[in-house]
Amino acid sequence: MRRNVLPCLCIVAIGWMTHLAAAPGGEPVKYHFKIDSQPLGTALQQFAEQSGIQIIFFSQVTEGLQAPALHGTYTISSALEMLLSGSQLIFRVINPKTIEIRLPTARDSGATQVSARIEP
Repeated sequence: MRRNVLPCLCIVAIGWMTHLAAAPGGEPVKYHFKIDSQPLGTALQQFAEQSGIQIIFFSQVTEGLQAPALHGTYTISSALEMLLSGSQLIFRVINPKTIEIRLPTARDSGATQVSARIEP
């Protein structure tokens, strides 16, 4: 009987932790960002530090690109949309704490700039 209790507690704990990511009423969590206009790679690193979300990308895809300033309170999706605007890059949610920044592929044709949304 005790063997079954631990897996059940883990499942309950995981379910409870997922509710922490959403604001009351099911609203997406918003984060306060203070990112100046700068090279996109550096801006994405600051985004990761300020949000706690891991951002992965090859440095070549952001080379020579400038990010606009991002000051204020945004959801993860809206903040990334702003930072990536005008870059032709998209983002893909790998899991609730990891996002990939990449160039679109043929599979992404017809997709909007943002390939997936995350609302932690």
